[in-house]
Amino acid sequence: ELTNQFPGYVTNPRGQGLFCAFDLPSGLERDKLLANLLKEKLIILGSGDQSVRFRPHLNVLKDDIDVAFDLIYKSVKDILN
Repeated sequence: ELTNQFPGYVTNPRGQGLFCAFDLPSGLERDKLLANLLKEKLIILGSGDQSVRFRPHLNVLKDDIDVAFDLIYKSVKDILN
């Protein structure tokens, strides 16, 4: 889980079904994450002041979700280094 991997940076994970979100410390950091993910061809939306939200298509495969989370993990790690 991203909040365990990046405590204090990725916070407030929440979701219902495939609709999920989490927070970053600021909108600036959120926007940087979204830009990094877009470079990797992963489109995820910002929400509010500092949230990242996503809802994949309803027939998404587990492998696709795994790829998305791997990209999110890599991008957060890159930002923090």
